[in-house]
Amino acid sequence: MSQNKCAAVLLGPPGSGKTTLAESLGARPCVFVIEVGNLLEKEVQRGTPLGQQIKPFKAAGKLVPPELLERLICGALAKVRGRFVLFDGFPRAVAQIEMLFQLLEDQHLGLCAVFVLTADLQTAITRLNGRRICPNCGAVYNIRTKPPKQTGVCDRCGWGLIQREDDRMEVVRERFKIYEGETVPVIEFFKGQFGHLTWEESGTLSSDELEDRVWRRLEQANPCLPNNTANQQSQ
Repeated sequence: MSQNKCAAVLLGPPGSGKTTLAESLGARPCVFVIEVGNLLEKEVQRGTPLGQQIKPFKAAGKLVPPELLERLICGALAKVRGRFVLFDGFPRAVAQIEMLFQLLEDQHLGLCAVFVLTADLQTAITRLNGRRICPNCGAVYNIRTKPPKQTGVCDRCGWGLIQREDDRMEVVRERFKIYEGETVPVIEFFKGQFGHLTWEESGTLSSDELEDRVWRRLEQANPCLPNNTANQQSQ
């Protein structure tokens, strides 16, 4: 791989808008998103041997063991196209930080930014309780704020939408506790070691405003990205 390939990390509590932001950024031709939550969900839905191992951890809202997560992410990295990789929701625990930097080294990727979205527990519950996912193409909807054109049906591919088990209210509460205990220390690590690359943004911003702010930051921090402002305005 060429040395001008770059990567960024996107972190935040459940319901902070990471998936929506990652999906919007992933629509840009130079960006390849590794959305760990969707990758895990797809693996479970497909019923693969790896998915069978992952399923009980996701159903309980717990972190997937590092060895399973690494297998999943390595498979996704093998399909990377474009010059920029966005890791959505990884690393989620201090034990995964070393894995991230090993993957970056193996793929010749330079870390250019760490984005942290903020949101409180009530926001998370409200958003995730209404979230629906397409198990086929990974499209994300919300029955309150971003409903599909036809109730329960994906606009892109026509598959029936599902509610993830880990979006149930009691599981969301557990996920939020895990975030505070496991992922906040990761954020503190990045702030301490890579403060010049780390930015916080409110997850309560509109999706368009949040995408605009994050993309402008990326353009400033990442010389390998083309200026896509015109492309964004034409969409």
